[in-house]
Amino acid sequence: MGTLLVVMIITSLVLASKNKSTFKFLIWTVLIVGLPFIGSASYLIKHYTSINTKTNNAFS
Repeated sequence: MGTLLVVMIITSLVLASKNKSTFKFLIWTVLIVGLPFIGSASYLIKHYTSINTKTNNAFS
């Protein structure tokens, strides 16, 4: 379980760092580091649902 959490945190931070806004990255970093499981899980869900939304809108 600990390894999964570390992988989630690192993945979330890497994906959040690719965000255009530095301010949003700082907010997500505080959430991911402060509440590791909830923060990283919520960012991953947000990231992958926004990709699906962008993909679906491109083909509409």
